[in-house]
Amino acid sequence: MGGFKLIAKLVVAQAMMQPARMILASLAVIASACAVAWVVSGYEALVSQFDENAAKYLGRYDLIVVTAGGPASAAAALPSSIIDELRRDPAVIEVNPISQSRASVTKVAAEGVESEKMLGILVGSRPPVNGAPPIDPMMVATDANEGPYEMVDGSWLSSDKTTPQQMEAVVSRGAAERLGVAVGDEIDLTTIANRIRTRVVGIIEQAPEAPSGSRGPRSVGRNAVRTGSEPVSKGDDVRSHKSTSAVSKKPVRQGMGIPLAMTQMPAIAAVYVRTTTADLANGYQATPAVLQIALRDGFDIAVFRKAWDVRLASVTPPLRAIDFNSVREGLEQSGSVGQKLSQAYSATALAALAAVFIIFSTLSMGVSERGREFAMLRAIALTRGQIAAIIAVESVLLALIGWGGGLLAGWAILTLAAASKPDLFANGAALGWTCVWLTGASVFGGALGAAMIPAWQAMRIRPIDAMAPPKCTGSPRWPRVSFVVGLALLTVAPISVFLISIDNASRIGIYSLISYPCLLIGMACLTPAVIIACEQRFGPIVARTLKLDPLLALGQLTSNLWRTLGATLALASGLALFVSTQTWGYSMLQPFLPGDWMPDAIVGFQPIGVSNEQMVGIGKVRGIDGEKLLPLAVEQAPIDWPGETPSGMGMENAVVIGLEPNTAFGRVLPRLPLRFVSGNRGDVTRLLANGDGCLISEDYQLKTGLKVGDALRFKPPNAPDSTVEFHVVGVVSLPGWQWFTKFSGVRRHFVRTGGIVFADATRVRKEFKLGDRTEFFWLDFDNAQPAAKIEASLQEIAQLSAGEKFTTAGVGEITAYRPFARLTATETVRQGIMQRANGVIFGMSQLPLVTLVITSLAVANTVIASIRARTWEMAILRSIGTTRGELVRLVLVEAILIAIVNCLVSLIFGLIAGWCGVGMSRYSGFFFGGPPVFVVPWTHLLTGFAATLGLCLLAAAWPAIKIGRAKPLTLLQTGRAAI
Repeated sequence: MGGFKLIAKLVVAQAMMQPARMILASLAVIASACAVAWVVSGYEALVSQFDENAAKYLGRYDLIVVTAGGPASAAAALPSSIIDELRRDPAVIEVNPISQSRASVTKVAAEGVESEKMLGILVGSRPPVNGAPPIDPMMVATDANEGPYEMVDGSWLSSDKTTPQQMEAVVSRGAAERLGVAVGDEIDLTTIANRIRTRVVGIIEQAPEAPSGSRGPRSVGRNAVRTGSEPVSKGDDVRSHKSTSAVSKKPVRQGMGIPLAMTQMPAIAAVYVRTTTADLANGYQATPAVLQIALRDGFDIAVFRKAWDVRLASVTPPLRAIDFNSVREGLEQSGSVGQKLSQAYSATALAALAAVFIIFSTLSMGVSERGREFAMLRAIALTRGQIAAIIAVESVLLALIGWGGGLLAGWAILTLAAASKPDLFANGAALGWTCVWLTGASVFGGALGAAMIPAWQAMRIRPIDAMAPPKCTGSPRWPRVSFVVGLALLTVAPISVFLISIDNASRIGIYSLISYPCLLIGMACLTPAVIIACEQRFGPIVARTLKLDPLLALGQLTSNLWRTLGATLALASGLALFVSTQTWGYSMLQPFLPGDWMPDAIVGFQPIGVSNEQMVGIGKVRGIDGEKLLPLAVEQAPIDWPGETPSGMGMENAVVIGLEPNTAFGRVLPRLPLRFVSGNRGDVTRLLANGDGCLISEDYQLKTGLKVGDALRFKPPNAPDSTVEFHVVGVVSLPGWQWFTKFSGVRRHFVRTGGIVFADATRVRKEFKLGDRTEFFWLDFDNAQPAAKIEASLQEIAQLSAGEKFTTAGVGEITAYRPFARLTATETVRQGIMQRANGVIFGMSQLPLVTLVITSLAVANTVIASIRARTWEMAILRSIGTTRGELVRLVLVEAILIAIVNCLVSLIFGLIAGWCGVGMSRYSGFFFGGPPVFVVPWTHLLTGFAATLGLCLLAAAWPAIKIGRAKPLTLLQTGRAAI
């Protein structure tokens, strides 16, 4: 106990002697812990409100009955017999059947003004499509006399039957805020069959989160169409098309599938309308898919559910009842909870890494400056273990201050933010036990790792070292050895990713447990040699730039290599991750950007296409180059694999595009200037024209292992009992096909797809039973007018088929009151992708940038320690005529060199980590864009490097000004005392 008291006194005395260093280090650790608290608070808020959110999700109902799952149940209707039985049950006071369908929702006041956001650019007020996720509120059809949740403003839907001139809608609060609508505003609901206008009569409360399991299977979503720009006017009776005699005599066509709601439970973002309104919008009579049940007072919910479970499970499709406990369990397993927990762990790991280098830098400074002190303590009485204990206690003290201060600062910031901007924390702001232990793990884990090397250095000090000047640098050999070890460790990751041949699971395990840690250790081992090289190469250049003698720059960094190493690695913990994130993100993006092979646009006339007579008018539309119009026969069909599905395939279907081979691929001015990976243009064109061959994309070949000559068999959706077989005659590079198919409507039956296949149009149309109408055309613009006006002209052609009918699986007959011409411009897709990618990559880079700002305090500590160690030298310089300005610039030289070293080290690590990350994506099931492409986004990286330089200069500014203002005599006295 006495020994510990002595150690504690020595630690406190040292902290009092160096208050600035202690304060800066504590602030850095506090900021690091505060960042963890901020990230973890979102997770804590969700966890703390599970009960409240579960009750809010159910609203005024006690139970929800939905289909039990499976592809068929996603679109299946609930049996009317079950509804009647439930209504007759004595315990039930109300049964509210609802149906949900996808629709694009837009505010009428904003008509013609598309959103500047990525999905707004590509979808806007056009009908929803299968490829794009549901971004608009779900259209919910209900005949309930009261709303399911509390009314925020206005009133619930009127009980009287509405007419097209008096249609009403109630919008959930979150959807109203996103759409910018209020009570009294008008909104358009656009589906593949119609567009109707409704008036908002109320805003209703909504639950902030939906429980997991609410999304239906991705493979069963039906596709959608793009719309024109002119809505049906408010006074038009769009149902009048039903009475057209010419229409009633036409046959009903087998058409595309419709986009399903993709949810089996009540949507949290919704537009509530009466059933008659929904039927008019959809073009068919919707059937209930969800039952909301309210029980009478006094009936036990658990007993009621148990009594009905067997009955519900026995019907077709099977049903299940969901109560409060089921909703709460679903909330616990929701994707948002898992995502926030992953973010919390990532923040903790990054904060721990920052804490390691911050505390390491602080402790190593103390060891280098207190060499004689430790030697005297060893000579007097202290053992090596007690010397190490001093370092350990200093480390723990910093961790305790950082932990407590971080929690306090995090709580204060969250409280202020929640008070000033309540919408910023939709789920509330809270600091719980998860936050406490994760922040503690970050700072104490960092402290433990940071104390090892300084403690080892302190233990090596001998009592006799009190008689000799302390050594400022280590052996000149160790940086060279460290450099060689670092290079060897940096090669482990590329070898494990690109050179060795092993199964995917083993490769992922090796990369996570061995290769990536080797990258981190290799970067640290490489840094001392980079510090020495930068001082020798860049030191004189920086000195001359600041009009100083180049000799003054020598020894700025290497006079205490450990001190500089700690500051550099602290900064690199943020900047290196920023570089790797940017490099990985933009490299992953490249295969998804539409390439030059794509025409200017694709137009889809959906849901029923155009006749041969109407097709003539397309080429005459002003703004379209009629000579380059390319009709397409498009189908999305499941693949009939002869054996097991290839391991690389996520979706067992492909988009088949039929076209005229000579026009599309011929040698003379082909419409699609593709790059052939396998096969040559002439042979491929001839084989395609024969009708038996097909072209596949390069990424599809990588996933499936198909090669030229292999057979590819499809199951036509319109003829499921037959099989269509093609033989692969070529492989082509098709960058960007994924996003082109995602928003253009060519995914006619499934939400996701595995690839794209080209074949002869005549055979595709015949074998896949597509009929005599054409839905899609590739076209080029002649720049005579903007795309919006071209789309409006095409919409006039589409509406020539208004009122015709088609059938689709799971729904039956649908009336297309208002067919749509969906124009998808290639440049618009490219613009939308870049906008979305920039936002996502920047979001991933925020935490590294925050870490960079926090660790810049370590630079300030380093500069202060450097000035303290060189005070005598600076005093001599001032005495022989060096000006204050020159002394200030001399201090800034060190900060600039630290920034240069950090940028070089981070660039080396970031490029290797980013490139290996791209390579690993092929084996993790995430990458499906094609062969990996390596892109270095220099503009973004230079922004990060400039920020690093600015932070280093800012950190050194006050110490530099302070030393510049000191008088020569004061410097001489201080410097003499430090010797």
